[in-house]
Amino acid sequence: MKSKIYAMAVLFVLAAIGTRAGSLKFNDEFSEKDSIIVTFGDKTRLIIYGENRTELEKIMKYDLNALLKDLKVRLDSTQADTTFLREEFNGNKYLKNPEQEADKDYVRIGLRGIHIRDGDTKVSIDGSGVDVKDGDEVVGSDSTYRRIGKRFHRSSWGGSSPRKGFNIALGLNAYGTNETTPGFNKDDYDLKPFGSRYVSLGYVASANLVRGKDAGLTLDFGIDFSWYNMMYDGNNTIIKTDDGVEFPLVKNDAGEEVDLGKSKLVVPYVNLSIMPTLSFSRSFISYISAGVYGGYRLGSYTKVRQVGSKDVDRDRRNFYIEDLRYGLAAEIGIRNFPDLFVNYDLNNLYQANRGPSVRMLSFGVRLF
Repeated sequence: MKSKIYAMAVLFVLAAIGTRAGSLKFNDEFSEKDSIIVTFGDKTRLIIYGENRTELEKIMKYDLNALLKDLKVRLDSTQADTTFLREEFNGNKYLKNPEQEADKDYVRIGLRGIHIRDGDTKVSIDGSGVDVKDGDEVVGSDSTYRRIGKRFHRSSWGGSSPRKGFNIALGLNAYGTNETTPGFNKDDYDLKPFGSRYVSLGYVASANLVRGKDAGLTLDFGIDFSWYNMMYDGNNTIIKTDDGVEFPLVKNDAGEEVDLGKSKLVVPYVNLSIMPTLSFSRSFISYISAGVYGGYRLGSYTKVRQVGSKDVDRDRRNFYIEDLRYGLAAEIGIRNFPDLFVNYDLNNLYQANRGPSVRMLSFGVRLF
C-alpha cells in the first residue's frame, strides 16, 4: 500500500515543479503533451509531465535524489492508509544550484556571448549571430535583426549611417582609472568583472557630410538612457556620511560579517552624443565611429541582498556622485557580427575629496 502512496506523491511533486499540479489526470491529455512514463511492475507508475520539451528539460536542474528522500520521510510520518496522497509545495528547494531559480530572468555576458531571458523570450548573441526565441518557437535570427548597415549595398545605401535608428547596447563596466586615494582601500570597492553591467537604450539621427562611391561620412547625433550597474566584489557596500562615502563590510546585529549574494551601486543617466561615422559598402568593417558624449545623472541607489535571502535592501542617495559625466566614445561595425563599442569617462565618478578617484569605462556590443 505504501508503494502506491509513494508513486502518487512523486507524481504530484514533480508536476508541481514544472507543470500545473492540480490538472493531472490519467487520460488522453498525456497523449497531447510531452511526458515520460516509467513503469514499476503492474501497479506502480512514475509520470513526469510537461507542457513541452523545454519544461521536461527543467527537471535536470533539480536534485531528484534529495526530493525522493524527503518524500520518504513524509510518507513514514503519515498515518493514513490510503491509495491517494497529494501535496503541493515549491520545488525550488531541490535545485542543484540554489542561487538560480529555474524560470528566473537573466542577462548573462561572457566569453560565450550574450544571453538574455525575459519570461518566455530568449535572446542569444554569439559568434554564429543573433537568435531570438519565444518559448520553443524561433521568432528571429541574425538576418532578421541585423541592421542595414552591416549588409548594405551601393544600390540601397543612399549615404545613411548604419548607426541610424533605435539602438540597444549591452556591456560591462570597469574602472578605466583607479588612482590611489588617501582614506580608501581599493579592495573595498573593487568590482566583479562579469557582474558589473552596462545597459543603454537610445536613438541616433544622422546627417550626410560626404557621399562617395564605396564610402560615406555622416555626423550622428544620439540620445540615450544608460545605467551603470557596479557590482562590488566582496561583502562590502557603499554608504554616505557627512564627509564622503565609505565602503564598509555588511554585518548583522551581532557584529558578524554577512555573506552577500548581491551588493551593487546603480547609476542611471540621460546622455547626448555627437559622433562622426565613416561607412564602407564593401569592406569587412562596415563602419568606424568616434566622438564625444555628455550625460546627466537621474539618480542613484544601492541594492544589497544576503545569501539565501530574496529580500533586497535599497538605499536611494546621491553618494556624492557627480551629476554630469562626459567622455570619449568609439564604435566599430563588423559584418555578420554584433557591433562593438567602448566609452571612457573623462571625469571622476565621485566629487573631489568625497570618494575614491575613479573613472568609468564601459564596453560591449550593440544589438540593433
